[in-house]
Amino acid sequence: MNYSVAIYVRLSNEDRNKQNRFDESESIQNQKSMLATYCQERNWNIYDIYCDEDYSGTDNNRPEFKRMIEACKSGNVNLVLCKSQSRFSRDAVVIETYLHDKFVEWGVRFKSIVDNVDTADKSNKKSRQVNAMVNEWYVEETSENIRRILQHKREQGQFTGSFAPYGYSIDPKNKNHLITDNEAAEVVKMIFDMYVNGYSYRKIVVELNEKCIPNPTLYKAMHDSKFYNHNAKNSTDRGLWTISTIYTMLRNETYTGTLVQGKSHSVSYKNKKRKKVSPDDWIRVYNTHEAIIDKDVWEQVQGRFKSRTRVNRTTSELSPLSGKVKCAVCSRPMKRNIYYNKARTKQYYNLQCASCKVGAMNCNNTKSMSGLQLEEFLLQQINIHIRKYCNTYKLTLIDKHQEKIDLLQKTIDGFQEQISDKENKVTKTYEDYLDTKISFEQYEMISKRFTADIADMKSKCSKLQEQIKTIENNKIQEENSKAIIEKYSFVKMLTREVAEDFIEQIYIGEVQADNKREITIDWKF
Repeated sequence: MNYSVAIYVRLSNEDRNKQNRFDESESIQNQKSMLATYCQERNWNIYDIYCDEDYSGTDNNRPEFKRMIEACKSGNVNLVLCKSQSRFSRDAVVIETYLHDKFVEWGVRFKSIVDNVDTADKSNKKSRQVNAMVNEWYVEETSENIRRILQHKREQGQFTGSFAPYGYSIDPKNKNHLITDNEAAEVVKMIFDMYVNGYSYRKIVVELNEKCIPNPTLYKAMHDSKFYNHNAKNSTDRGLWTISTIYTMLRNETYTGTLVQGKSHSVSYKNKKRKKVSPDDWIRVYNTHEAIIDKDVWEQVQGRFKSRTRVNRTTSELSPLSGKVKCAVCSRPMKRNIYYNKARTKQYYNLQCASCKVGAMNCNNTKSMSGLQLEEFLLQQINIHIRKYCNTYKLTLIDKHQEKIDLLQKTIDGFQEQISDKENKVTKTYEDYLDTKISFEQYEMISKRFTADIADMKSKCSKLQEQIKTIENNKIQEENSKAIIEKYSFVKMLTREVAEDFIEQIYIGEVQADNKREITIDWKF
């Protein structure tokens, strides 16, 4: 048969011998040479060579891989040739989707040289499937090992980022240590000083741009860094300071000599989207490098952040409803308008939809509402809520919840040990098959039995973990509710503490024809 071949090569880690990032690694060159020779020996026509370097085998957005798939789909290619199946993908779902579904539909044959995978040979389909599963396990285990290593490094105060924060550079003698970049550090100090002295974000940005001080992205580029800001909309933006840059810098605790890491993590080894971590779980290690900003300046800046929240001018206390009241029509915040009596001895306030407050006027909820009237209404509703809840709420013994959780977790741990043991056995069996210690029939029989057991136990673990989550959520809810119920019997005054304990959000509706408006309260319990 006359084949039109797509040669596909991939390498996930850069070769250490590369002189610069745009050079091809030696491994990639060897893969290309071996596969091209293989085609020439069989008089196969090479349609194109597709190369993804520095891409993981679980990454399904590899640019050259996607381009190759389009060539297969369009009929330009009828054979895909790789060094091994794992070069094509380490994702079992991708292997199943293409090798056993789409390629069959498109009339495309897949062949790999080292592990003798060939979709033209129907007898080795199960071998391909097991191979895919073993490859995926390898990636998962490697990912977990790397995550544990990075976690340990962070806990030891070692910097694990690819690029140092503006104001620092990576120590050439130790890539896990930050040293001060004196030129950029002076700009950092200037920014903090300006903010402490009352400058707004916008005023700081204007001054830095007027002085033609390069922003962090441009500064790094000027000093031969490979850093690239994907959030900049165009090349001009990459040289200018922005409010978001200042906002982030003023909150970066690294400038105090404290290394703060672990603020986010990837969802899984397959999904590279970042998931934010609660600030309470960030990894902080003090005095790991030289501070650019001293503690006093840092505390002044953080104190100014807190003072930006709406407070009572007389008592300096946070307003009870600050950040909790929204317009029921457009979901924008309801903003405060403060006014006084004629003698200016008493302060009042009303609330109005932000759309009207700023003059946009694109919301029908235009009329304001007295803040004091709202507080009186909420106080009344809170006391009704307390009476209703105290009379109907039956507290579950929380210790019983923990007993159930411990029992379920013990069962999961037992399954996990069995899963690990069986996965090791499958891998060992596969190695024995490759070393011709056992026949394919023996390997197939053993791996099939273990694989079924593994799938069954993983399914059971997943269901048990869902049960634990449900019990834990119930436990937390009951603990919080119990604490609040024991704390209050009757509320005489609406304070910030009371509002925080009971109210999640308040929605103010439009004034109706009868001059009434609906107020909806989202309770915390």
